[in-house]
Amino acid sequence: MVATTPEFFARLFRGDRYRFEFGVRRGDLRWFVPGADPANLAERARWLGQTEIPSAHWTPAAEPVFAEAMELFPPVMRPSAESGLASLAKFSAGWEPDFVLLRRHEDGEFRMVGGAVCFASWWAPETKLGLTIDQIHEPVPMLNADLGPRIRTFLGRLPADQVFERENWGLAATPERNLHPLRRQPRLTADATPDRVWLRVEHQAFRALPRSGGMLFIIHLTVHPLTEVLRDPVVRESFRQMLESMPEPIADYKGIQPARGPLLASLAIAGV
Repeated sequence: MVATTPEFFARLFRGDRYRFEFGVRRGDLRWFVPGADPANLAERARWLGQTEIPSAHWTPAAEPVFAEAMELFPPVMRPSAESGLASLAKFSAGWEPDFVLLRRHEDGEFRMVGGAVCFASWWAPETKLGLTIDQIHEPVPMLNADLGPRIRTFLGRLPADQVFERENWGLAATPERNLHPLRRQPRLTADATPDRVWLRVEHQAFRALPRSGGMLFIIHLTVHPLTEVLRDPVVRESFRQMLESMPEPIADYKGIQPARGPLLASLAIAGV
């Protein structure tokens, strides 16, 4: 579904300093196909089948959005019933990406009304139900100030028959895919070295659902050993610039700040 080559990582870390970039571009229909990675699907089914850490989320307002979203997929992927939490979870077990269902309310704001997030990156989707995009992004330093108006404009004007995509990245001290806060997975510390750090890339896509006033927000997570990503010298230098220039509030929010100094020291050594 997604390709991760040295050219991809060079684009991911493009620019001479870290900045919030919306960076959307035209996508295609490859998103709307059955899952092809058995290990990924098995892990999704495992998380969807337990109740301690919620992965599937539903409100009554999600019903028309989910029903319209299902029309984008081959009939074989659609659950027998087109609405309800059980149908949403069943569908999600056969599709590789996570997804969030958004719906425009009377105030013109898109709010989260449902979704399935098995591989959260340090956020709790169940606490975001009913919130606007700005409210969901409020914990992220500088994001609403830098990109809030642009995101709202983009979502409000998204053509109904097109897919757009972008990426977001972070670092983790574990290759575990599900980093829901309730799991209390280890965070980066001051003794971090590149061989004990993993790059998390969220490959994101957007598709408008005009009849329901909804939006399908797709998140396909890939996890990569940082040492493998940094074997390419161009990628390594681009990553170093991003890490060095990342504003401290953002590095704190992403959990990178404790490890930033040690990682930069390691990057100064040729052949990380």
